[in-house]
Amino acid sequence: MAAVSTTDELEVASGMLHRFSTLIEDGLTRRLSGWLSSGGAWHDFVQVLEAAGYRPALLALGIAAVCLIAAVATAAFASAIIGKVKARPLLFGAAWFAAALLAVLAAWVLLLSLISDTVLRRALLNCVVISAVATMICFPLATGRRSIFWPWRRDLAVAIGIAAGGLVVLACLRIWNAADPLRDLFATFAVSLPFTILVAAAYLRHRGQVTRVLSFGSSAGSLRRKLAALWPGLVVAVVIAAFLFIQLDLTIGRPTRGGLLLLSLLLVLAGPHLDVAIERRGWQAVRSQGGELTGALWRTFRIVVAASILAVLATLWLLPILDVVGIPRGTVLLKAGEILMLVLVIAFCWNWVAIMAARIRPQTPGDPQVPAAMIGTRLTTVGPLLVGLTKAALLTLGALTVLVMLGINVWPLITGLSIFGLAIGLGSQTLVKDVVAGLFFLVDDAFRLGEYIETSGAKGTVERISLRSVSLRHPRGPVATIPFGQIGKIQNFSREWVIEKMMFRVALDTDVEAVRKLFKKIGQEIEADPELNADLLEPFKSQGIAALEEGTLVIRAKYKARAGRQFQIRKAILSKVRIVLAENGIKLVPKPLHVPEMGG
Repeated sequence: MAAVSTTDELEVASGMLHRFSTLIEDGLTRRLSGWLSSGGAWHDFVQVLEAAGYRPALLALGIAAVCLIAAVATAAFASAIIGKVKARPLLFGAAWFAAALLAVLAAWVLLLSLISDTVLRRALLNCVVISAVATMICFPLATGRRSIFWPWRRDLAVAIGIAAGGLVVLACLRIWNAADPLRDLFATFAVSLPFTILVAAAYLRHRGQVTRVLSFGSSAGSLRRKLAALWPGLVVAVVIAAFLFIQLDLTIGRPTRGGLLLLSLLLVLAGPHLDVAIERRGWQAVRSQGGELTGALWRTFRIVVAASILAVLATLWLLPILDVVGIPRGTVLLKAGEILMLVLVIAFCWNWVAIMAARIRPQTPGDPQVPAAMIGTRLTTVGPLLVGLTKAALLTLGALTVLVMLGINVWPLITGLSIFGLAIGLGSQTLVKDVVAGLFFLVDDAFRLGEYIETSGAKGTVERISLRSVSLRHPRGPVATIPFGQIGKIQNFSREWVIEKMMFRVALDTDVEAVRKLFKKIGQEIEADPELNADLLEPFKSQGIAALEEGTLVIRAKYKARAGRQFQIRKAILSKVRIVLAENGIKLVPKPLHVPEMGG
């Protein structure tokens, strides 16, 4: 029985494949024969125009003139508006849209007042719309020759311009009811094929430039850079697949959605480039002083653009499926709009918090380009924890609000999470102890990022602070992670100032007063050094005899410096003491070494 069932399935699949191949063969034969007879169809089309009172040559010149005027008017309007809003980059896209809209409205008013023929007016209005939209896309691409990306943008502008010209011809053929074979010929060889070839050639020829554009701000080896390297090949594959899809629809006689597919293709191609352009604007705003709000708006605008593209694609391709399923469009669109507004508000707050966090992000300890005052402030210590809690609160609040919008009762979920959290707290008392101890350490300002501390178990520079532990990097490199509950006593070596005491051993007959004067002179030289005096709080000076040991004098000296900056001063003092004492005939003697006597 299994063998019989498999044979039947193979026969069904073979029959379907045979019918599909027959359909393709018949469709290709029909299209080829129609293309071969397109000369007669063109002759008939010209006769129809002449019978309606049109002169084909004058009509073609008039259509070309209208397209040219629409393109020039759109470019002029756009240039004038952009010149006024150049200082307000958020209005850049609105300026282009307004330019195209003004050109279309002006053309519509002129056509209503000058042309009474409804068919001709409709044809010219189609030409104006196509020309204005094409100019709105091509004009920014074709300008800016100083940019290194201009050759690639120029090739794209040429591809879109040639396709727009083909669409103008196709619109006129459709309005004046040209034969289907003639329209098929123009759709294939004046729109689809040139656009596919030119776009594929532009991306393949300038794939290095495309990769550089799309990998803006990404590190080497990152996922974004890998996707940017693959994008030119993906674009070529997509445009070829779209061309084949349109040709398949035309061949099998199915109602083609070529216009929708072309619009979707343009949106998919333009999406990553729009995203990168908006991201560049956002980075420029963030780098400027006080540009946190503008940067957050630009980053939120990226989400608006992405959501708009997805909304258009969903409207074109998914809403018809909702009609088939029986789900009302209005309900879906209303809920989607509410969720989108919530997402935009959450995204703006998230981006603003992220930008503020970047402003207070601690610098790398030990970086010579960073002043000591910028390392380890209290804000940079507590800031990352507050930022993490704020982002978690935003995500939680947003998720719960979305569930409420969808009509889901969230109180059982909140109650369950509360009980779950209480159970975790009771079952992990050590974790609670660590978190509470860490909060008190931070409130007491016991240590900060970049400070050198010593605890009961480890010592090193504070490199990372989490909710339950602190990471210390030892001067030799190892990192110790200590839970707050096990820290115990903390000794901080990086707060405000330190007093460094130094011991020098000289001969018993050394003049102590002479040594004191020499030390005072060394202290004055160190104090006058511009590289050291900023960190020196009290000068280097002698404290007299500290001890008498084995026939030697132990002389003690000290100085006061900023915490963490005393080591360079110590090196300079030791170097000068060695030289000055030698110049004045005072020798430093080693510490006596006791060697036990051997018996026998």
